[in-house]
Amino acid sequence: MKKIYFAIALLLPALGAGAQDMYYAWMLSQSNYYGTARTTALGNAVTALGGDTGMITVNPAASAVAGYSQITLTPGLVISSTSTAFSPDGSDAGLGNPYGLKHGRVILPNVALSFTAETGRRTGVVAYSFGLMSNTTNVFDSYSTGLGTNPYTSFLGSLAAGAKGMSSFSAYSSLYAAFNANQFREYGHTGSRIFAGSNERIDSSDTYSYVPAPLKQTAIYNNYGSKYDFVFNFGMNISDKLFLGVNLGLPMVKYRRYEYFHESIGDNPPELFPVIFEYGKSGATTKVQTYYLSSSDAYRLNTDVTGIYGRFGFIYTPASGFRIGAAIQTPSVFKVKEEWQYSAATSFADSRFDGSAKSYSDSFSYRLRTPYVFTAGIASALGSAVLLSVDYELTDYSVMRYGDKNTDFDNNGWMETNDCIRTFLGVSHSVRAGLEVKPIPSLALRCGYSFISDPEKFYRDDIDNVVTASNWKGMHQLLLSDGHFNRCTHGFSLGVGYSSPGAFFADFAARFTKYPESWYSPYWYGSYDAVDADAVPVPALAPIERIERNTVDLILTLGLRF
Repeated sequence: MKKIYFAIALLLPALGAGAQDMYYAWMLSQSNYYGTARTTALGNAVTALGGDTGMITVNPAASAVAGYSQITLTPGLVISSTSTAFSPDGSDAGLGNPYGLKHGRVILPNVALSFTAETGRRTGVVAYSFGLMSNTTNVFDSYSTGLGTNPYTSFLGSLAAGAKGMSSFSAYSSLYAAFNANQFREYGHTGSRIFAGSNERIDSSDTYSYVPAPLKQTAIYNNYGSKYDFVFNFGMNISDKLFLGVNLGLPMVKYRRYEYFHESIGDNPPELFPVIFEYGKSGATTKVQTYYLSSSDAYRLNTDVTGIYGRFGFIYTPASGFRIGAAIQTPSVFKVKEEWQYSAATSFADSRFDGSAKSYSDSFSYRLRTPYVFTAGIASALGSAVLLSVDYELTDYSVMRYGDKNTDFDNNGWMETNDCIRTFLGVSHSVRAGLEVKPIPSLALRCGYSFISDPEKFYRDDIDNVVTASNWKGMHQLLLSDGHFNRCTHGFSLGVGYSSPGAFFADFAARFTKYPESWYSPYWYGSYDAVDADAVPVPALAPIERIERNTVDLILTLGLRF
């Protein structure tokens, strides 16, 4: 049985673990346009259309097409569905039955006010447009829970392995919280700096630790928040043939991440998990035996972002019933502030030794340069009742860069991460299509489709091994050929619109989006060299989860023209 010495670790101030890596920059920079119900129903294939406040985020010239002023309000509901399969041994073959979750949240995809002022001319600049609006450009909602039974490793064992060799723990770290919640302690001779988790057992010679019986494990991984673009828009209508527009965009991101891991002895007898607490002064110590029951660990990350960008666009009508349009957006400069904290709790048969603790809350601020975006589209009216629109959008993620608040984006402090972005992220391609049919002048029926390719790349090295961002050794590694992962996001939408003879109009849209599957490893310190009761290495890595996700958006737009 192990001995747990009830003592407090020395404090070592240090920065905690934020989230600044290639995937995090990619996630913060992505756009998934919402806007109004009409733009959503048309699959956001609206670059060459115009006239709708939700389209202005995609093409600033859209405001100049409208021959009227308007105000719109768009409430919505996002329903996120996940299916999570848990593998206790870290292999695809070990994946168990998936566990499904649904979560709904009310959003406000669009609030807009757009004015049109006519000049009285018949040629040249016949009207100016001015707009102020907020359009949602991404929703991060993903709530997943993985469940499984693990006979091989434990979360506390992984923490203990991560602490090996340390004599003190940063007050901002997960190890600090876990140690002070009685989740692991040193074993062997005093000062060995070798640790075991409280749900592991020590062999009789004090030389190794192991998990004595299968543990019930639960891993929760939640991401939620939104990205909004606050837009100041200016447009010009030139001879009712060429429409120009410019946006000053002020993006704002509120992103939250919550990770929680719980493990317990389940139906196993507590006697399989003995723990001895020894406390008191030298020469007058007291030993109390109890038994481990359960433990939990949590991590919270709050990210708040502000930024600025410019977007420029045009729409041109070369012939009646046919339009072409294009827009380009400059890279945004994000100011990012992160705050995070760890917490831990442990339960024993003797509740006097239950522990709970938190790390110190930490924060970090930096800058992020996002991709540039190019969009082009065509739209054609087939008579007076049918409208077809197709868009293409290119987003170059390879130009993303991290930087300190007051330095450039390629300083030495971020060189490794920026090199990884430059090497393993490329261009994402998006194709969108929308169809609108009006059986009667006041009623519109709509449908749309969107496709977004994955920008992540992989390579093969000189011995034909696959190299990804997760196993890359740096710029000195020889990479010979590259390829893209075959992962895509697909969106399908339907909608209906009503336009009264007067000022009022209303639109409704429903959109289903299917995202590529993702993988999550819940052990913060990853795999470790675990053994069984006979010191034989166990054939297992840290657990993994396969997460399949889709969302349903229900959006209603109410508007007035004046």
